[in-house]
Amino acid sequence: MKSIKYLSVLLLFLLAFQVRGQELSGIPGAFVDIGFGARPSAMGFAYAGLADDVHSVIWNPAGLSNLRKKQAAFTYTDQLGLVSYHYLAASMPLSRIDKKTIGLAVISSGDKALREWTIQGSYSQEFHGFLVGASLKFRYASFGNNSINESDYVIFEPDEINDGILNQVYGSASGFGIDIGAMYMLTEKVTLGLMLKDIYSPIFWDSQNDNPVAKPKGKYDELIPFEAVLGTSIKITDNIIAAVDYSPNFLSESNARISGGAEWKLFDIVYARGGMQYFANQYNDERYSIGTGLDLKVIKDLRVLIDFTYLFEEIDNSLRFSLGVEF
Repeated sequence: MKSIKYLSVLLLFLLAFQVRGQELSGIPGAFVDIGFGARPSAMGFAYAGLADDVHSVIWNPAGLSNLRKKQAAFTYTDQLGLVSYHYLAASMPLSRIDKKTIGLAVISSGDKALREWTIQGSYSQEFHGFLVGASLKFRYASFGNNSINESDYVIFEPDEINDGILNQVYGSASGFGIDIGAMYMLTEKVTLGLMLKDIYSPIFWDSQNDNPVAKPKGKYDELIPFEAVLGTSIKITDNIIAAVDYSPNFLSESNARISGGAEWKLFDIVYARGGMQYFANQYNDERYSIGTGLDLKVIKDLRVLIDFTYLFEEIDNSLRFSLGVEF
């Protein structure tokens, strides 16, 4: 009971700090979390209370302690047909006695106009019946490195094109972020999860151009919006798992959301998945997902995991593909 009490006090303190801490904007314009990994995406992005594979690095670092072997996975996403995301995650158990595990994730997205990198290291272990984990993230972005060619803007006059080149903004940004997660097995079939994401995540921007008169904003900083997720997973049968996440809104620009999904294992090698994500607003912007997976035992100590997910979204649908190994 003392462990639950201390965890509750810590949660209330962090939430209060973060609500006061938001600065320029609560709208996540940079380093957007699109939901990485085909399996979590297929389950409606409900993973805080399920996290039991290498994707725990991103979704709930406490879940890394559920792993018994090394895992690695790569995911490619063509987000809305506009931005390409490359995501690589790896994990390695250190001790089976107290379930100590480390994890690493690297995310790359964008192009010369805006390129973003996130490198994240995670650690998890068992503590008084809880699985507790933390992540430290380093973020870097470069923007405005795309070239402007006169031949691409034939409807403009030369002086207008030169003026555009002179005022083109370029620069970079860097920052860090902190995540904390916890999981608790309530019964043999029910697990609870808590994810506190970007508890304190400042980004320091530096923008400039070649115009000596009209300069851009220059150096400034802002915070990546904080997010809290409460989740649970239920083992309905030996082959069927359901999961539900709830994320409240702490800022006027964001919406509370509920995510839910299920996974059905067939013949010990094939998975069928589905889910949805509902936002508490007046728009029809729900997200639906379906997916499938293969769990192939290649040799005695090597498994290959292949996952596909198709997302139905308001702007455009997208396909996600993950390739993973366990050894």
